[in-house]
Amino acid sequence: MTRATRLVLVTLCGALIACSSSPKNPVATPPARALETEPVAARTIDWSVFDSTSIRNPNDGSLRGGVPLPVSSPGLRFNPNRDPEARYGTVEVVRALVEAAARVHRELGGLPVTVNDLSLESGGPIPHHKSHQSGRDVDVLFYQLGPDGQPIESVGAFFEPEGRGVDFRDLADPSDDVRLTIDVPRTWLFLQALIEDDDAQIQTIFVAEHLRTLLLAHARSKSVSASTISRFEAVTCQPSYPHDDHFHFRFFCAPDDIEDGCRDSPPMYPWQKTRLEAAGVRRLPLAPKRAQAAAKIVTHEEAREAAGPLDAEVERWLELRKRWIRKPHPGREYCP
Repeated sequence: MTRATRLVLVTLCGALIACSSSPKNPVATPPARALETEPVAARTIDWSVFDSTSIRNPNDGSLRGGVPLPVSSPGLRFNPNRDPEARYGTVEVVRALVEAAARVHRELGGLPVTVNDLSLESGGPIPHHKSHQSGRDVDVLFYQLGPDGQPIESVGAFFEPEGRGVDFRDLADPSDDVRLTIDVPRTWLFLQALIEDDDAQIQTIFVAEHLRTLLLAHARSKSVSASTISRFEAVTCQPSYPHDDHFHFRFFCAPDDIEDGCRDSPPMYPWQKTRLEAAGVRRLPLAPKRAQAAAKIVTHEEAREAAGPLDAEVERWLELRKRWIRKPHPGREYCP
């Protein structure tokens, strides 16, 4: 389904920020240009032919031999509203995404998971992101259900503690609003597949605390191994911007990439230390961030000017979101 252009609004420490592909937005991502790409159909990808290397930090780095995420594969699509030049990652990351989506497709069906930005082909600063520079970061939208309870193409809508949200479409027109719900079973299975992928080694899942709680409750109600649940608990956290409209996944450096200067941000978990010891390598500390690594980030003033008039329901949601941005975590800290 072709959707009307829209702004995706988020708040950061009470400020209003916009990131969109809308042509009306002067700070928006440029329209995606067509690339010579072959959508992946029902065929097997030989991952051994790829040789990628993540270099330096997630927020100051580069990528050698970047692997493009397929524009489509079983259970997965790259967001058609995003720039396809920002869909490159390490082979470990791209393989993990493709295979996790395929698992959801096989076991639960439904519509594809929507993947937003990874990194540029050679890494480096990327507009609207403070990290995503070395092929190990990726933004993924939640699986979603429409008003009829059936799968619907995902959008960057934010969700409240009960898992409800709204696709506002035209921010000044309440008549086109579409009520949404997070598709918890499919979203959880995608996460489970990533967590249980020993070759991928996911490091952090940035997500709002209340959505972490919702997903954790679902996992505990199913036949999910204690080790998977324990690892999910360890790797999930809410950053200062709550990530209630998408996941931000970060993956550890592959052991052989560390030898070429790949550097992990904290935290470092016991299972990753064991993995590195078995590979005979030591984690490298983060390198000092260089001035040239800074990307263009949308300011509050730019975002508010671009947003224009907002209907009352949008304003109500923005006020509602402040509750989970400012509310202290009960016994938990924000992401480091």
